[in-house]
Amino acid sequence: MSVQVYAGYPGYDVSNSDRGPSLASRSADVDRMAQRDAGFRFVATQSDHPRYELRRWPHLMAAPFLGVLTVWTMMKKTVCRMLGIAAPRVNSLFFDGLGPGTKAVKECAGQWKALDIIYNHRFYKQKFAARGSVAGWIDGFWSGMLNCQAVRNRLRLAEMEIKHAILEMATDDVRVISLAAGSAQGVIEVAKELKQRGIRVSLLLIDIEPRALAYAQNLARTNGIGDQVEVLAGDVRKSIRVIHDRRPDIVEMIGLLDYLPDLMAIRLISAIRRGLPDEGLFLTANIYKNFERHFVKWVMNWDMIYRNATSLGNILASAGFQDFRLVAEPLGIHGIAIARKSPAEMGQVR
Repeated sequence: MSVQVYAGYPGYDVSNSDRGPSLASRSADVDRMAQRDAGFRFVATQSDHPRYELRRWPHLMAAPFLGVLTVWTMMKKTVCRMLGIAAPRVNSLFFDGLGPGTKAVKECAGQWKALDIIYNHRFYKQKFAARGSVAGWIDGFWSGMLNCQAVRNRLRLAEMEIKHAILEMATDDVRVISLAAGSAQGVIEVAKELKQRGIRVSLLLIDIEPRALAYAQNLARTNGIGDQVEVLAGDVRKSIRVIHDRRPDIVEMIGLLDYLPDLMAIRLISAIRRGLPDEGLFLTANIYKNFERHFVKWVMNWDMIYRNATSLGNILASAGFQDFRLVAEPLGIHGIAIARKSPAEMGQVR
């Protein structure tokens, strides 16, 4: 079994493996593409990498405040449950009480729209509150909390890994299936950038929420790749059948694993592995334990299954993958797994 573990910093490989180009070279190539598309003049340096967010100290210093809000919200919800009454509509005046953006995230926690707001927080900040207002300041503060920074880092890191995987393939027509696709912002941005390099990325976006798929289709059209995107509304069982029928080069499932217990995750990933062609890739991710997790659960109403690199690796191995890498975004809150179906796995039955 080939298992490699990387940190999300360019050039830092804790496995000391010589396999393939370094993370630094991958990051530099992707960042050159992004800067070129944005109209920047590119000058090569050793530190080229995706622009991660690493604003730790303001939010580490605010940790006691987060703790107080978390305990207060837990107490309110516990009392409501004991009295048999509905949970409070406002968890905290300093979160969803005065912040219209944070309120919107809380009301759709765990859904595609909440992630879309977090990914594009600067756009939504202008939409939800006037510049310089108390509401705008509150939304701005919470959109910079470590978990929000980390989920945006996850988006950048996933895009980088998908781009690198596609660039390694000896074809200019790559088939990608995105499971629990949501807005599909990451894969759409990848397809847009690679189209400019003469590589066609055909996307099949699968999600149970039709509104998410409609949003993704509009996003694809806006980015000039509407003809490369197909959508399918359906659950996991339908997704597996489609994977077995289409035999995509890459299956991407970023986000869903945060809500699946171990046994369900293993069964799903095993079914995905069996549907991949030889040398096909599977990308997934999981949130890791961090000190903000209780605030995320109780104040943001966002309950997830937290793992670590070891447990994420064990799930992939139990699902039959023998060759995979684990990459953490720089804050260490989200880990991404990149698994390849090797020829040795072809005879496995699980």
